[in-house]
Amino acid sequence: MTSINTVKIADEECHKVSLPAVMTIAGSDSSGGAGIEADLKTFSAHGVYGLTCITALTAQNTKGVDSIQFTTSDHIRNILKMNCDDLVLGYSKSAPLKIIKTGMLTSQALKVIPEFLPLFAEYNIRLVVDPVMISTSGSKLMDEESMKLCLDSLIKNAYLVTPNYDEAVELFKLSSDAKMEQEINSLDDLVQFVARLQEQLQCDNILVKGGHIPFDKDGNVAKGGNHTTIVDVLYESRTKQVTLFESKYIASEDTHGTGCTLASAISSNLAKGAALTKAILASIEYVHRAMQSLTKLGHGNGPLNHNIKVYDLDHESTVSVNTTYYEYFKLHPQVNDHWSTYTSHKFVEKLATNDLPFDQFLYFLKQDYYYLINYAYVHEIAAKLAPTEELKQAQLKIMDEINAELQNHKKKLSTQYQIDYDSKDLDSQLNPGPACLAYCDYLLNITKTEDFIGIKVAVAPCLHGYKEAGSFGQNVRRNYDTLKLGKLNSIDESNIYSSWLQDYSSEWYEEAHKTGINTLQTILEMQPLSQSRLHQLTEIFRKVTQLEIAFWDEVLTM
Repeated sequence: MTSINTVKIADEECHKVSLPAVMTIAGSDSSGGAGIEADLKTFSAHGVYGLTCITALTAQNTKGVDSIQFTTSDHIRNILKMNCDDLVLGYSKSAPLKIIKTGMLTSQALKVIPEFLPLFAEYNIRLVVDPVMISTSGSKLMDEESMKLCLDSLIKNAYLVTPNYDEAVELFKLSSDAKMEQEINSLDDLVQFVARLQEQLQCDNILVKGGHIPFDKDGNVAKGGNHTTIVDVLYESRTKQVTLFESKYIASEDTHGTGCTLASAISSNLAKGAALTKAILASIEYVHRAMQSLTKLGHGNGPLNHNIKVYDLDHESTVSVNTTYYEYFKLHPQVNDHWSTYTSHKFVEKLATNDLPFDQFLYFLKQDYYYLINYAYVHEIAAKLAPTEELKQAQLKIMDEINAELQNHKKKLSTQYQIDYDSKDLDSQLNPGPACLAYCDYLLNITKTEDFIGIKVAVAPCLHGYKEAGSFGQNVRRNYDTLKLGKLNSIDESNIYSSWLQDYSSEWYEEAHKTGINTLQTILEMQPLSQSRLHQLTEIFRKVTQLEIAFWDEVLTM
């Protein structure tokens, strides 16, 4: 007799939610990385309901498009009618459909969509137009007649248009009899161009994506592969406001679907009620993390990871209750890679395995003492700027701890290394190197240009990074036989390495680490932070993290 197993499914009551809806009018990508498929994945990731109007079926993969079958005008009209009948008409309150997002549009679609624009306007359904005219590889995807049709019928009615730079140039040529008067060589040139383009297009807002025009470290358009920075430029016509979304250049060929995904993420966030700048900021972050969190799929330009966690819309302006500002800074896409390099640095790993020559460690100790003198001064300035008596007293306590650490240097090392710490000629004995001087100069400049909050963010990577690096080093050393001297000369030197790691993984330093996190949280919660201010603070945290890396990099080259 056949054995039968019965499995009872729990009858769990679910809480019902109301989902805003977004409709994408675009082509289908059979490989799943772009077009309708990317749009729907992005909508679901962001918690909105997605509808579709497929303008074309493609046979393609990550290496390219083989063939396309276009949807007829009559069928497109019927799709739009059916969707609007169901999710626009007949609602006493606001209709579920909030945003229409367009991607690759055919001439058949462009002839039909204008028929529905009055209905969209009547129900306050905003139009986000991603003018898919030129691919990431530079190929034209639309003939000039279709481009002109898109310009005349859709773009002028759009709430937001999101061209990449090459598409923006084509749109300018189509919309203006005037030639571009100058080349784009700098960020100022790009901002002026975007403002002029909006004036020509007459859309409400325009976001020109900067992936096709990266900048170098000096803020000029990158030449010769010196790419460091991407800047997406938003121009809002009603307020004449320009917002620059600056991010790290990601060197990757796996960018299939980035434009579709970004426009769909923005549409999702707008549908949920986010302000435009916040919707864009959260969407750019989502795309960047999606680009970096998937091993390669396919043999060509690979897709993104649309399943990456979507941060709460308040992520950029206020940290959620489950996330501290410290975690926000170190996990930020512009910081995270640097933070990992810093807190698991080769210097610490070599020290933990006795693979660091002791003369290099001695060089580090001299640099560290010089740095601590300046570090103490920065905290002294912070104490003077502290907004409350409680925070001032906390600063004074930190200064006491730094002075204790300076005394620890003297006690452990002065006799062994013959450094006269009380000498007037101490600087020449310590001989600070370029990395140490650059780090100190940056912190001293922060005391002149920043407020109390800025200074506290600037000193945070030192306190917290050494805690994480100390724990990393201790874990490495636990699996290492410290009797093996490696590049050391004596067991005493090995013991000094052990002692250094123990200091930064000790209970007292753990307590200082926790106190620092709580203090930073308290300070940053004292007043609302604008997105631009939070961006500035993140940049300070990133810069100091890089200076910490350079500090240890230099030690390893000595």
